[in-house]
Amino acid sequence: MDSTIKRAYAKLNLTLGVLYKRADGYHALDSIMQTIDLFDTVTVERARDIAVISTGMVLPYDNTIRRAAEQYRVLTGRSALIRVVKRIPAEAGLGGGSADAAATLNALQELYGEVDEKTLLEIAAKVGADVPFCLRGGTQRAEGIGEVLTPVRGMKLHLLVAKPAEGVSTKKLFSLLKLPRVMPDTTAVLKALSDGDLDSLCPLLYNALEEPAIELVPAIGRIKADMIALGAKAACMSGSGSAVFGVFAEKEAAIEAQTKLADVAFAQVCESI
Repeated sequence: MDSTIKRAYAKLNLTLGVLYKRADGYHALDSIMQTIDLFDTVTVERARDIAVISTGMVLPYDNTIRRAAEQYRVLTGRSALIRVVKRIPAEAGLGGGSADAAATLNALQELYGEVDEKTLLEIAAKVGADVPFCLRGGTQRAEGIGEVLTPVRGMKLHLLVAKPAEGVSTKKLFSLLKLPRVMPDTTAVLKALSDGDLDSLCPLLYNALEEPAIELVPAIGRIKADMIALGAKAACMSGSGSAVFGVFAEKEAAIEAQTKLADVAFAQVCESI
């Protein structure tokens, strides 16, 4: 096999709690993360050196794809030509860069197969906090800085994901974050997901970063309110923003809401996978 194509799926944070600031400067988190069917496409070909070509978005030279490939090369000596077609918006809290890095690692492993699963996860954690989750996908509880993962039972969710023109700088947001913050009721969320109980789940969706993010980008709050007005059973910011997701009882309701949602740079109907 000389090449392979992978889908790099976006993620949502159904909940996101911030526990404390660690000695290394990172924040300890507790989050329920969910893969959705919005994706970039990553094509990886055997090559003698690492090269990254992006379509749909200009990437800096030092990007997550390159860092993932370089980490893999350090251990194996293997390189690749990597082409990515970007669809997941940047500075959205949807894990686009992390998903691309994870897809790259999965593709490199499929082509070369020179590290074990534990080592692949260790590489992922070095590239970024959300990369281990994107490597595994599904529905997971993420702790630590995101690298401690526990699979949990998920449920089918019909979603409308939207982002304003302005993004949120994760670094700036965390630099302004004041602790302590309210924590999500993770036990209740896990039960609602396990039971497939949408009515119980929706009031429990919570992101501790949402309030300070709205102070930086007020449009986040407007989109959230618009989602509710258009029939969402709940709406919440994902990650460090600025994307907001609305949860709808049916896919048709999400599609209708998308046609009426105004003043957004990005909007797409999605489902959990």
